[in-house]
Amino acid sequence: MAQFGCPFSRDPHCKRAGSGGPRDGTFPNLQTGAAERRYGGGNIQDELISKDSNAPGTLAMANCGQPNTGGSQFFINVADNSFLDWFSPGTSKHPVFGKITSGYDVVVRLSRVETQDDVPTKPVQMLAVSIVGKTPM
Repeated sequence: MAQFGCPFSRDPHCKRAGSGGPRDGTFPNLQTGAAERRYGGGNIQDELISKDSNAPGTLAMANCGQPNTGGSQFFINVADNSFLDWFSPGTSKHPVFGKITSGYDVVVRLSRVETQDDVPTKPVQMLAVSIVGKTPM
């Protein structure tokens, strides 16, 4: 998998890269307009809605391996990680919320860069992402 979204990763040499999340507070739910709350280090409630599997090319919420510990980090699956499905047995649950429709080959290449302690040895930066519509996966 390739993981993104840590605010500390803006500095590729930061020792805390990969361990951060957003600030606590509230933000609007884009679908309902209701106020959602971030708490305990920017965590949000899990959205266990659709039974989409952590299949190659899907985007899922990263968390600390415990319920309701997602924040700003997400990962892109480049292998079948169905053992991470929220509806499968086990404790680590990662809801899928999107799918790559173009550029999957780039993600596969990103997942293969040389790393040390799960951090790329040469900085990798995501410069742009296009989100297109809300369509069923």
